[in-house]
Amino acid sequence: MPAYEPCVFCGSSDVCLDCQVSIRGALNTDVTRCRRCGLLYVNPPPTPDQISQLYDTSYWDPPGTGAREASRRYHRHYRFGAAYGRRLQRISRQGRMLEIGCGLGFFLKGVADHCDWQVEGVDVAAGLEAFAREKLGVRVTEGRFEEIDFAGRQFDLVLARDVLEHVPRPMAFLEAASRILRPGGLLELELPNGPLDLAPARRAFRRGERASMGAGHLLFISPRVLRAMVAGAGFVVVSASVHSFRDGLRSLGLWSERPRRLALGPPKPPTSQQALELWERPAPEHGLRGTMLYARLRQWRSTHPALPAWLPIGFRQHLVARRSGKA
Repeated sequence: MPAYEPCVFCGSSDVCLDCQVSIRGALNTDVTRCRRCGLLYVNPPPTPDQISQLYDTSYWDPPGTGAREASRRYHRHYRFGAAYGRRLQRISRQGRMLEIGCGLGFFLKGVADHCDWQVEGVDVAAGLEAFAREKLGVRVTEGRFEEIDFAGRQFDLVLARDVLEHVPRPMAFLEAASRILRPGGLLELELPNGPLDLAPARRAFRRGERASMGAGHLLFISPRVLRAMVAGAGFVVVSASVHSFRDGLRSLGLWSERPRRLALGPPKPPTSQQALELWERPAPEHGLRGTMLYARLRQWRSTHPALPAWLPIGFRQHLVARRSGKA
């Protein structure tokens, strides 16, 4: 049995192998589970050089992505930022916001254009800072968030979407966020529900296979563990919820991977040239079946877009926490 490093959250040495994965085809490694706190994480955590290889330019700009598709994606990020900016303006007329993992800055540009907040971003990818500044007029700092000196600037809101699961040392990340937030400032996190994110790899491991994790996730954090992490970094949880139930069911193997085609009538009878005894009933799709069940589930999802975080079937989780301490 290999010598595993202690848990990157609680420091316990009581860890065990959960499954084996291939991270973006570049790193074959183990995923371990801490028996004390329940965190699932890549063990040993990758070195800075390995992280640079995992998240090269192909991660943000996959080969084969055409200009039209890229333009559509960037416009979508801008629209999401615009909606977010309008929501910020309703909450407070002014403030300072930092987005961690901002990419090229299109989301930040949408926020800045639709509210009076001061916004800036951070990203580890090289070459994004000049583009965001010259093309979009958005301030972006290049580097690892935990190592950046913000020169005494304090923020009212720190936003990290799909970032924490890529951080090998999560407590250093959360403590750095706490340091740059003013007392009472908010930390907003969105990330996958770790056990559901890892479920396909676990099934492959039971079959004796090593699953490829193309998303490059290093941590697989459950909602319970996430709440414990932010509390350990000096935050008070304001709200926690899960959503994307269809993706959660799909990750558990309870929803078909293929596009669903609803049968509105009985199957066609065999043709006159086909012997009746040779006809076989088509194999049913794996997953949820039945038009009425499907319609009711869609209606339920539309009226309940987010539910409490203790429900296990939401693939995405969202958490808002407030930095404790006096002003």
